[in-house]
Amino acid sequence: MYDLVIKNGEIIDGSGKGSFIADIGIKDGYIKAIGENLKPDTSKIIDAKGYIVSPGFIDIDSHSDFSLYRNPKAESKIRQGITTELVGQGGRTLGPVNKDRLKDLKQYTSSYVQNKNEPNYWKWDSNMEFIDILGKKGISVNIAALVGYGSIRVAVMGFDKRIPTKQEMDKMLLLLEEEMNNGAYGLSLGLDNSPDSLATVEELAEMAKLVKRYDGILSVHMREEGNYLLESINEVLDITRRSGVKLQISHLKAAHPQNWGKVKDAIVIINKARNEGLDIHYDVYPYTAYESVLADVLPTWIRELSPENMVNYLKNDVIQKKVIDEMMDSNSNWGNPMLGSSWNMIRIVSMKKAENKKYEGMNMEEIAEEMNLSPQEAAIRLLIDEEGVIKIIFFAMLETDLIEVMKQPMAIFCTDGLAVAPYGDYKDIKVHPRYYGAFPRILGRYVREKKILALEDAIHKMTLLPAMKMNLRDRGLLDIGYKADITIFDKDTIIDKSSFDSPHQYSEGIKYVIVNGEVVIEEDTHTGKLPGEIIRL
Repeated sequence: MYDLVIKNGEIIDGSGKGSFIADIGIKDGYIKAIGENLKPDTSKIIDAKGYIVSPGFIDIDSHSDFSLYRNPKAESKIRQGITTELVGQGGRTLGPVNKDRLKDLKQYTSSYVQNKNEPNYWKWDSNMEFIDILGKKGISVNIAALVGYGSIRVAVMGFDKRIPTKQEMDKMLLLLEEEMNNGAYGLSLGLDNSPDSLATVEELAEMAKLVKRYDGILSVHMREEGNYLLESINEVLDITRRSGVKLQISHLKAAHPQNWGKVKDAIVIINKARNEGLDIHYDVYPYTAYESVLADVLPTWIRELSPENMVNYLKNDVIQKKVIDEMMDSNSNWGNPMLGSSWNMIRIVSMKKAENKKYEGMNMEEIAEEMNLSPQEAAIRLLIDEEGVIKIIFFAMLETDLIEVMKQPMAIFCTDGLAVAPYGDYKDIKVHPRYYGAFPRILGRYVREKKILALEDAIHKMTLLPAMKMNLRDRGLLDIGYKADITIFDKDTIIDKSSFDSPHQYSEGIKYVIVNGEVVIEEDTHTGKLPGEIIRL
């Protein structure tokens, strides 16, 4: 007796092999049978004739840990077929929490936390304790979690720009070990931002060695994705060689026109390291714009400060002039993203102050003109006004580069976004459309329309490949004994609808999404079920 039977579907099982027509029988959250003409001895039957039946998609680079507390339905993710997310990316997590340095942690995570006055917020000690709270509240998707190196360093050292003492290093290793013992999947680094950027390779290699002992993942947002892309890749490869850890490079790209074409050199470097025996993959989302913070346009030395201290420095007229001079220096060597870009390529995502909300969705060239300031002056004015943290979208990549990255066998697809919805905390924020559309965009634009990838290959990069990277032994494949995480979609109509101007739109073509045997999406309806599990390493 099955709990649910899926009939007549075209099964693409995640392995990369060709499709076949069969039925799937589900019992107690697991796939119990796959074959032709299964006896439907249950009232719960899905007729999938004409549709693709695949494993639920795995988002290996997600920030939904910052949004699920407020909205556990995970609608922008589950409605694009995602059933499992690896959260805790970019060095930023909501734990571990040192109450004496809570102010620093709040600053460090402020670009993601939308409701700082949420009741009982920050009432936990470790990141995995927070993740457990999400599980107890109920969630629509499965969650596995990394712990952020930046959050660990903040808990021990704040934003201090120095090498940790032995006692501080031991404390950071202890905090990491506690998270790993409680089921964390590994460590994430955000080397593009302070305090992660303050760490030495030696310090990071010691942390990575501990992750290696658990066979966990080191997920790295590299120091630079533009002018110093290749140097940044070599830096993370150095950490990997020293530690032997499994490396997942976050959203590989070559940002800004002066760097277009560098992805081919990046791929050569990564493949050489893989041929040495290093376990290296990277993830990619299917857009030519990335989401970051406005402070990226400032020189490195001032970005290394905490947001509060950065703002205090920028209020000083002498320092402000120095910063602007360095921003306008065409021979600067600090990785200035504006050397080959224009200010109309930077769009504001969100502002905190009511009087600045009018700038959301505008680009910095338009804002500077309205303020009657230079773009550099306008950026500094806004950063001071918004306490140093402003989320932006930067239109910075080339589609041919994106396609080259997507095609490689070590590419794993992701959203690099939060689970949001057209209602609630994020409804008025011009979020990146990848939050809603990454996976359907790959299947619609790049598989069906552009024929860049075979459908079986694309699904493999969304399912079994990330599952293997994460050591998920019972997900990512449609086979007997595997968890019944299943996505059913129409290959002829699946497409993203979210855009940069109107982001809060669900994708089309996803017919059913099943998590641990429970139907969460049925046609265009979220059933309200929250069957997601916390998955531990």
